[in-house]
Amino acid sequence: MLTPTHAPGPAIIPAPAHVDSPGERFLTGPGLLVFLFTALAAYEGFLLLTIFGPTEGGLLGDFVRDFQLWCYRGDPRTGGISWLAVSVMMLEPCFIVGAAVVLWRQVIVPLRDPRLWLAHTRAAAAGFGVIAICVAGLVYYARLDAARAQELPPFPGARIRVNLAVPDAPLLDQRGMDFRLADLRGQVVLVTGVYAACSTTCPEIFKEVQALLTEFTAAERADLRVVALSLNPEYETTEIMAAMAEGRGFTYPEFRYVNGRDPAGMRDVLKRLQFSVTRNPETGVLDHANLFLLVDRSGRIAYRFTLDPRHRAWLRAGLRQLLLESHAPIPAQ
Repeated sequence: MLTPTHAPGPAIIPAPAHVDSPGERFLTGPGLLVFLFTALAAYEGFLLLTIFGPTEGGLLGDFVRDFQLWCYRGDPRTGGISWLAVSVMMLEPCFIVGAAVVLWRQVIVPLRDPRLWLAHTRAAAAGFGVIAICVAGLVYYARLDAARAQELPPFPGARIRVNLAVPDAPLLDQRGMDFRLADLRGQVVLVTGVYAACSTTCPEIFKEVQALLTEFTAAERADLRVVALSLNPEYETTEIMAAMAEGRGFTYPEFRYVNGRDPAGMRDVLKRLQFSVTRNPETGVLDHANLFLLVDRSGRIAYRFTLDPRHRAWLRAGLRQLLLESHAPIPAQ
């Protein structure tokens, strides 16, 4: 008897073994952690530079100062920064890397072997490169922003001119002489506010006034007067004011440092001229605005400026315009 035979069935071909792509190996292996750790180290190093780096002189100093203002709530008057803001900036990326460590914890132990890091130098270079590109972008943006700030619009002149009265209150200058702002009618007057114990804004105000005076000719300065109002009338005596004026190299009567006959009267003058002054209850420091008033020859306030870069340029233009006037123009009704 013949035994029936069966036709052979189709051959079973085993499925090819799955081969991880380079991208998959990077995302599931130690390469990703090498990349993240390197990027984190580069980022933290950059932040340390922006915290402790120089804030004066050259490209680096300008960038560090601006970065502190943008990201660390820096105070340009004191040079201080918010350490809470610093902590947030430094800890945020640590959480991202920490999450990656938890997800890829099985590859953490092998990272203790330096040979593994050498085997993933491309990942480390990529991590450093990403941070370098980001930093370069920030530097480029900062330089572009600084260049735009230098492109100041022309002085608007009459469009921003005001016509405000000045108080005619009796005052005393640093020599103990009676003084009123009306005494300077016929001359152009720069009025600002300072106090002797100030170590933040006032030195900048004094430097700005000194720079201004050196930019004008002797003939122009003959018609230009500077009046510094005391922002601390309860404590500033004529002796203190005289020592401050002389110590800064100002000459009398071109520069007058004045206080009221009584603190209440001086406070009223400051209020009427809108010199805002508040005392910090914790430090005792007086917080105040950096304000410059330009008074024309008729004794009226014509312009109000600050230490803003745009205003610094306009401050000079405004003074020159007022010095060219033989009398103050009558504003249109």
